[in-house]
Amino acid sequence: MGDFSKFKPICVELLKTPSLEKLVKLKLLIIETENESIKQLQEYILFPLFIIISNEEFRNEKTLCAACNCVQEVCRNSTLKVYKIFSDFLLQFLLVVHSVNPTESKILQSEEVKLVSIESLLALLRSASSEVILELLSETSRLQLGHLVFTLLKVAANEEMKELRVSALDTLMELSCIPTTDLGSSLAGFFPGICTHMLKTINGSIKQSHFLTKRAVEVFSSWIRIILNNSRFQNAGKSDTEWLQRTRTNLHLVFEKMMKNSDMHWKVKLGITSLVAEVLEDCSVTLEPSLPLLIKKLVQFTADECLEVQEEAKKRITILSHSQTNFNSAVRQNLYDIVTCLPRIVTQGITHDQLVVLQELQGHLTLLGPRLEQSLIFSGLRQRLFKGLLISATLEPTKVTESDEPFSFQYLRENRVVSLFAACCFTIGRHGNLSDTSDYLLDVVRQKDSFDKESVYVMNLVLKGANVDPPVFTTVIKEYSTCLTHLSAGSKTDIIVGHLMLLVIGELAVRMGNDFSPLLITALKPVLEKAGNPEFCEAGIRSLQRMAKALQLSTVSQLLEENADYYAPQLSYQLQNIVRYPRAIDLLRALLMLSDIRMDYWLERMVQHALKGLDKNHSLRALPYVQVFELYSKAALKAKPAGPACAKPLSKGEAVSVEEVAQRIAEYKANIKLTETCFETENEVDAEEAEEIREFEVEQLKEEVISPPPQVNIVADILDRCTKILPQCIEEQLYAALMKTICLSVEVLSSHEDVFLPKVHKLWEPLKNQLLGTSHLKQKQALEVFLSLVRCCPDFIRHRAVREVIPKLVAFLQNQANASRGRSSRAHIASQAYKLQKLALSAMATVVEFLDPPVLEVVGIIQAISLYLSNKQVSELQNLAKENLIAIAKYHSGSVWLTLHSMIARRTFTRPGFPPIEVGTTDENSEFKSNAEELTKQLYPLIWS
Repeated sequence: MGDFSKFKPICVELLKTPSLEKLVKLKLLIIETENESIKQLQEYILFPLFIIISNEEFRNEKTLCAACNCVQEVCRNSTLKVYKIFSDFLLQFLLVVHSVNPTESKILQSEEVKLVSIESLLALLRSASSEVILELLSETSRLQLGHLVFTLLKVAANEEMKELRVSALDTLMELSCIPTTDLGSSLAGFFPGICTHMLKTINGSIKQSHFLTKRAVEVFSSWIRIILNNSRFQNAGKSDTEWLQRTRTNLHLVFEKMMKNSDMHWKVKLGITSLVAEVLEDCSVTLEPSLPLLIKKLVQFTADECLEVQEEAKKRITILSHSQTNFNSAVRQNLYDIVTCLPRIVTQGITHDQLVVLQELQGHLTLLGPRLEQSLIFSGLRQRLFKGLLISATLEPTKVTESDEPFSFQYLRENRVVSLFAACCFTIGRHGNLSDTSDYLLDVVRQKDSFDKESVYVMNLVLKGANVDPPVFTTVIKEYSTCLTHLSAGSKTDIIVGHLMLLVIGELAVRMGNDFSPLLITALKPVLEKAGNPEFCEAGIRSLQRMAKALQLSTVSQLLEENADYYAPQLSYQLQNIVRYPRAIDLLRALLMLSDIRMDYWLERMVQHALKGLDKNHSLRALPYVQVFELYSKAALKAKPAGPACAKPLSKGEAVSVEEVAQRIAEYKANIKLTETCFETENEVDAEEAEEIREFEVEQLKEEVISPPPQVNIVADILDRCTKILPQCIEEQLYAALMKTICLSVEVLSSHEDVFLPKVHKLWEPLKNQLLGTSHLKQKQALEVFLSLVRCCPDFIRHRAVREVIPKLVAFLQNQANASRGRSSRAHIASQAYKLQKLALSAMATVVEFLDPPVLEVVGIIQAISLYLSNKQVSELQNLAKENLIAIAKYHSGSVWLTLHSMIARRTFTRPGFPPIEVGTTDENSEFKSNAEELTKQLYPLIWS
């Protein structure tokens, strides 16, 4: 009763003379009063407020706003249970915002008045009881509900004030959140108008606030899910079904216009992402025609430039992939379109388009998730999908200067595109039927299709994404192991296929672990053969390392030693028939390179057989025999004990410490003293005693002469046969094998002069002819053998090398200096002429050090090297020239000094007691000056200073 006495005076005064001060006083009184009292006095307080709001004579903008604020406070502290009060206030607020009577002259209210009226409407809805809400949604109140909805829609779409429009959208959202089962049916009649106005709001001008746009998207999403929820149309009648058909057709047009908006703010895109995901969850049946469009847009957002949008879209797709909602048909329709256009877009080579289409593919595959295999069954979608992937992954042989890998992508050039392509294959492996997928890709390889290498590449990616499936992995390993035995090193396609298959076998072995053990008998020998082939060596070794890791073995050598039974019997037979089984060479080469197994017996038998075969007709099928020689020479070099080679000249530039100098002087004095003593006592030595001493020395020399080991004699025979074959060798592969064998043989025999030097004498003439030939590739390989001879027997070949070879090398370097000047293209650097030029230039210091040619020859060498100090030469050649001149300066400092000082800028050297000397060139723009001055400062710092 006390609270009534507080409100009575102010309410009576408001009815008599309403004013702003009294309304403010009433608002403060409402705030100070407890909620229970407000509930009891609700009608008493609202009556004067209604009179003020409804009577235009009593109100102005300020009093109207104050009255609305008082109504909001009452609604905030109490519940409206009388529909008549709710209805009256609702109508008055709507009339303030927008009059529905076209005959009356419109009174334009200010935006502030409209805003407070909309906020009051929101307060009314929130405070209304469930009975009042049900009455509002009933048929009798349909006109009033329509008035409310369309007034709010017009405000949201047409007003300029941001807060006013947002408030109208908040009120619409509140209306859509009413907890009643009949809400969708009650609001369905207004849905066409809702779509029209929401589209206008969402696709507003670019200046429109993104917060307003996002809020409109959220409101639209809520209304769609209420009106078109799947549960509403489960048992729909004919009229409802017809209405649904018309509505979803029109709504699809609305969606199309919404999704085409290219000026969306990233926060608006987040709202669109939520709308699509929620509609897919709640309206997948009613809006089935629009699902492909919505799904495509959601997937496109996974490739958006904004990271937040990407993450949100991917999160929504992951959630949807695990939901029970059935949208497979829509995803399958989109997927079919994507894989159809995938080859065309990828082959055009536009990176942005490739990223977009692959991102869409990845999104749709992820969206299907575990249901992917169900979709791949329909309409030959699997064949179309994998055909598109194989075309996209088209591989081509790698160019020399691009990469160490034997292949590169023809169309996928960017790393991020390749990563996205791999992610698509991972998803297929994770969610698809691995057995069916592997069968399809294996069939491509079996049929020798033009996409066989791409099939193996895609298979590798698919298996990486899949869980361990021993039966499928076993099938793939057996199939690929069989295919490896038929691949040729002469085909670039086979080389790529072999590398990829070896990679797959190694990866699967690691994933299978100990389950891989039964497959060793199938996989070990083919992989080992490829590891011994130079074209597959690197990939084969990696595969063997993974196989060893799978079986928990520390090294590949241990793997080969413990499993020798898998390849040893067959290898022994094939080695006896090496011409019929030339690949046994690769297997033996791999064993020699990767294991510590003793192979002397095998190798010696092979060599004897090969020597006999070449003696019969060395030009017929010579390559397998020469490869046998190469392997034996390599094994002999590997087993060669450390010992002295042929005499190496003392390095003139060798650094000697002070202690060593003192020791040498002391030894020199001791030797002089000993010699003098010998001369004094020489006449006293008895003739018989001298004869005994000589006999004793001869016997000791005979004892020291030890016959060379058997392998040295075999290597000598090998070198002899190779020398005979060399002059008539035409085939490049045979020539390369011959040169490698000769090089290895020289290294093995260098410790046995009596055997070595006669063979070098026989080798010299054919080797010299190869050095002076016209094929740069053969000249380069012959030069490598020549350098090996220079290191191993410099004294023996010095005279003929200085007379017959060095002048030709110097002339070649001089000619090539002009040819390479100013040329740095990839084609030139990859040419055999450039490679020979580089080898010859780097060999000059070795030639000078070991052969110690006459000064005139050294001067010619230095002058030829100095041509490469030009700053117009390739930088690699400039560096080689500087390194060689530094090395030669240790032995011929004066010649290097003279050559360098003829290239530096002109200057005069003066020293006390000596006449001045002018050196250098008058050409200020000399191309040799910078490198020459750099070397001069480095080699002759005292003179330069």
